[in-house]
Amino acid sequence: MSFLIQARVRVTWAGINLSSYDGDQDFPQGQPVVYDVDVNLQGETQGPTGSMKWDPTGPGMALYESFLSSPEKMAAQIKVDIFYPGGKTVPFIFVWTGQTVSYGNDMIISIRMQSELAGLVNSNQRSIAETDVSGKGLSPVDMIQAVQKKYALGGEKGIVGFTKKFQEDAKKVKFATNYALDTTFGAQISNIAQQTGSMAYANNIGLSNIILYTPYSIDKVTEVKNGVTDIPPGGSPDPQERYGYLLGPSIIQTISRSVDWKPPQQTNSDSPNTQTRALPPRDQFGRFTKKAPAKPQDQTTGSLDPTPAPLGTSNGRSTPGIGNQENPEQVQNQNALNEEKSSTLTMSTYLTPALVGVKPHDILYIPSYKGDYVEDWIVQSVDYSQADGKVDVGIQATRIYGVGDPMNQNNADKFLAYAKSINLIGPNATLESWDKYAWVYPLQQT
Repeated sequence: MSFLIQARVRVTWAGINLSSYDGDQDFPQGQPVVYDVDVNLQGETQGPTGSMKWDPTGPGMALYESFLSSPEKMAAQIKVDIFYPGGKTVPFIFVWTGQTVSYGNDMIISIRMQSELAGLVNSNQRSIAETDVSGKGLSPVDMIQAVQKKYALGGEKGIVGFTKKFQEDAKKVKFATNYALDTTFGAQISNIAQQTGSMAYANNIGLSNIILYTPYSIDKVTEVKNGVTDIPPGGSPDPQERYGYLLGPSIIQTISRSVDWKPPQQTNSDSPNTQTRALPPRDQFGRFTKKAPAKPQDQTTGSLDPTPAPLGTSNGRSTPGIGNQENPEQVQNQNALNEEKSSTLTMSTYLTPALVGVKPHDILYIPSYKGDYVEDWIVQSVDYSQADGKVDVGIQATRIYGVGDPMNQNNADKFLAYAKSINLIGPNATLESWDKYAWVYPLQQT
């Protein structure tokens, strides 16, 4: 007996299954109430968002009204599970935030969803005035905990998470002051992350929180996990870990690459806060280093020549609000983040079992057919879209400019060796091997 293998989407609201209705209202049991579910994840700037369409028939509308008229149901979580039977699953947590109802011959009820973070971290504006009088300085983790209490979020455990690399780097950083006027908690966390050259990622996989990620290209310690083999059947990705996925036949539908050079003082980062761009590296004497101009984009390096006007931000402050006491890797990290977004990759494809769970800050690996090099791309945004009984995934990723040189050599070598070991590349490569990678390996074998 055979059956169609395709991605499943299960939506539950207040514990009621809306993909196969199991509630107590006058709606056919086992029938889908919602369809065309969409989930959008961003690596920076904004929190996760989602949408879905609701059955517009009379019984469907009556069921929807029963949710709207119940304060308990309206405040309850909406959980969206995307999975393959016997394979990985990725659970997203949302809350209801709006609707659009169209009447006439084409009846549509469209529901909008957002992460719980939207109302939690951006609800109130406060002003912060904090100075370390001990002389020891505040670490980024200590400052975040202090800010959390000031925004009355001290009881929200796990609202801010840290990758292992961020926690290690944070030990080297000490802040002296933190001033902010009419700022939300979310903007404060993003601002603190920027000063360490890190990113604040709004996560809603399993729970809703903010996770701080460090630059990928200069992280020589953290191991990128294999998104196909390191997530067990029935398991879901850890939001605080990076996972790697190989791209090739059987996975790519359309893919495009582009490079966008930014003029000086404009960054490639997309963040709710703005600040002066990080300055170039200095030599051992504290002088700014220069490169010989080789193309028009490099002509601006001549502006580093000494003049009577001081170069850079004043008083060693990274922003008008946060003052550094010790921050040795700030410029290196900020420049790394900027360079990591020089080139852009966009792709869309059918959601195969291998790609279930791909999220921002994961890594896409595109190996050469001969197996002599591999490109690594950092995922910036992901869109899971259900339509016509299938699920597609759209991904935007970035990397530094250049072809053939990986940003992170250790992890690139690991995935290149893995691709060779299962005959995805090299003299024994076959399309059947890519089929197995995309479909067979991630599914539980029975």
